[in-house]
Amino acid sequence: MRVLLLGSGGREHALARALASDSAVTALHAAPGNPGIGQLAERHDIAIANPREVTDLARRTAADLVVIGPEAPLIAGVADALRADGVACFGPDVAAAMIEGSKSFAKQIMLAAGVPTASAHSCQDDAGVEAALDEFGPPYVVKADGLAAGKGVVVTPDRAAAIGHARACGQVVIEEYLAGPEVSVFALADGTRAIPLLPAQDFKRAHDGDAGPNTGGMGAYAPLPWAPPGLAEDVITAVIEPTLAELRRRGSPYRGLLYAGLALTPAGLRVIEFNARFGDPETQVVLDRLATPLAGLLAASAHGDLAGTGPLTWRDGAAVTVVIAAEGYPGRPATGVPIDGIEAAERTPGAYVLHAGTTRRDGELRSSGGRVLDVVGAGPDLTAARAAAYAAAGQITMPGGWYRTDIAAGVGG
Repeated sequence: MRVLLLGSGGREHALARALASDSAVTALHAAPGNPGIGQLAERHDIAIANPREVTDLARRTAADLVVIGPEAPLIAGVADALRADGVACFGPDVAAAMIEGSKSFAKQIMLAAGVPTASAHSCQDDAGVEAALDEFGPPYVVKADGLAAGKGVVVTPDRAAAIGHARACGQVVIEEYLAGPEVSVFALADGTRAIPLLPAQDFKRAHDGDAGPNTGGMGAYAPLPWAPPGLAEDVITAVIEPTLAELRRRGSPYRGLLYAGLALTPAGLRVIEFNARFGDPETQVVLDRLATPLAGLLAASAHGDLAGTGPLTWRDGAAVTVVIAAEGYPGRPATGVPIDGIEAAERTPGAYVLHAGTTRRDGELRSSGGRVLDVVGAGPDLTAARAAAYAAAGQITMPGGWYRTDIAAGVGG
């Protein structure tokens, strides 16, 4: 199987690592990739949100399967163009991908499908914002309606900050706050069927103790020793299957990865958000635990044929990923900063490093984004996996770089 992977972040490096280790993959291409992905795949410099450029590259590489990592190409209609050109694609068409592209649309789908979620209002002006904030009270939850690279959500007790975020975003969704631990559950979908992956938990706040602003995610771990038994299956029944059915009823069958961000509230599970692709940084730990070869699963989803897929198998033990961020993140991150120590980090037993925001300039590895590296540790339990991740992270130097020190701390397992 010849595979073309779109994207350049840590999630895509994790996907590339899993695909490159799959004996069914005979050639792996990536666009645009990053220096880490470039060690596993042939890189191509194209605009991945341009349907014509992607379909042309798929033809040139004779791709049997295109795997779309980030959300922007999905919303740009890249999956539609590939399928119209006869190329199998892991990723939903634009009509279905709007479940991530518009928070308002996602709420409409959930309401129609009977999926449990927070009460919410879509607001476009100050009067609507003020009324919604009055109704739900603090802490205020204000979400940009469109794509925001994981940074469009503000959860704050400060009413002025909530109003300021709403004004900066334009159209927003304001909803009731959901109390309870948050969990990410991924499901492979083929338009009709869905198969859950291992639940994971990420850490969205910038600093230790869940302080500071929201980010795209500062770390994650799996499995969740405290999660209710059968959580993934419950999510499939209560959330994923009704959502797929509603999208199918609207003529938009969903083929790809459907990500449900959940709160486990005292009243039961509630959907916080949907994403139309693998989540980052949860993908890094989920794929580390997956023993079933990945390429066949993604191809079965793309071809609408998950029925023939047997039960997934998972490696024993646990995985933890720690994100190393650039100075200034999640605001304006410093870029072009030299990075050293990756080889030393990867000599740590049980650890390896995934590139997220890196580039190579004049032969030297440098930062090119806010979240720069993902350091993954694996071990027989979460304590060992966490120790490996932090021991490896401590070997890496990047002036101004920083990371949370409490990822997966105190969760047992």
